[in-house]
Amino acid sequence: MSIIQNLGKDGKNNTTTTPAQGGYNPPQAKAGTPGSDSGKSCGTNAGKGVAGHTGNTGITGGSGGNATSGKQIKINAQSMTGTFTLKTTGGNGGDGAKGGKGGLGQTGGPGGAKSSHCSTGPQGVGGQGGVGGNGGGSGSGGDSGSIYVTYQDTGMCPPGSSTQCPAPIFNASIQAGVQGTPGPGGLGGDGGAGDGKGGTTGKGGKGGDKSKDGVNGSVFINGKSIGGGS
Repeated sequence: MSIIQNLGKDGKNNTTTTPAQGGYNPPQAKAGTPGSDSGKSCGTNAGKGVAGHTGNTGITGGSGGNATSGKQIKINAQSMTGTFTLKTTGGNGGDGAKGGKGGLGQTGGPGGAKSSHCSTGPQGVGGQGGVGGNGGGSGSGGDSGSIYVTYQDTGMCPPGSSTQCPAPIFNASIQAGVQGTPGPGGLGGDGGAGDGKGGTTGKGGKGGDKSKDGVNGSVFINGKSIGGGS
């Protein structure tokens, strides 16, 4: 038995940990307006601090590696007999990395300054946490190469005799690789500190983009197609 195989390499899984997004800059919103007196009483109350801004969106995860394709097999012989195992296989795509966590929401601004007769204003509401980063895309699967076999006759068994050898048997297999798994979206960022309970947690990121599976080749024996796939 003769075995000939061309195998594509799998793409690398992206195992990098995507860093969390940094906090909003500036970290705290602006202060409310100061209070002002009217004679011996408070004329205008101090204002509430400005609401915090939504945190920064998380960083997108890294993509999975693309697989390589299995190269074609091409045989051109005068005589062939016996059993031949021929195989081309595309590699599988790599998986994408998880998206990074969204950034911390901006802290609500401080309340306006007090006056002689007015109290300090309330702090502003904390900003919502940033949306989580999208997951990394999947790596594409590799194609499987086609198999081409051409021969003229089966030869004589034993050599020099007048007896034809049995026809060759071909166990041909071609299998394209499949795409990897897209990375999941990152977690939403934490809400910023502020009046009451502070800002709400951000939404999670979206899953990564899908790639594509590899494409199967075909098998040809003496120019006649006998199909594709394994």
